[in-house]
Amino acid sequence: MTVETIIIGFSTDDADRRIVSATEGPDTMDDDFNAAVEEFQARMAEIADLQAERALLAGVATTARRRVRVTVNADGIATDIKFSGAIGELTPAELADAVTAASRAAVLEVARKAKELMAPLDIDQAEAPEPDDLFATINSLRDHLG
Repeated sequence: MTVETIIIGFSTDDADRRIVSATEGPDTMDDDFNAAVEEFQARMAEIADLQAERALLAGVATTARRRVRVTVNADGIATDIKFSGAIGELTPAELADAVTAASRAAVLEVARKAKELMAPLDIDQAEAPEPDDLFATINSLRDHLG
């Protein structure tokens, strides 16, 4: 007798991996499939929430003894540039360098914030299933749902 194994859900956490054999019966497989779908939907909601939070991130940096302040959005685009009253003490080249330096620092800050925010979504590639395994699982599900 051959027993076919169907993977119906996958998580990066080993404790959450769900493997069901065809010998468990259709009700168990349906329950497990529904649980996997619910887990997937919850994960997609989590991703949507994190993306919404990411969109609100900003990076701010100052340079040239606080004479230049640049704010960037989550995509690294400058949304605000402020100059202090002492800006006249800078040459045009110094001003350009200060704006460039503040912009770079602000982009690095927002990138760090975004990386920290999205850290829960990191997938350990060593734990991810192989594409061939995924295709076999999809085919098994098609046969089962048939």
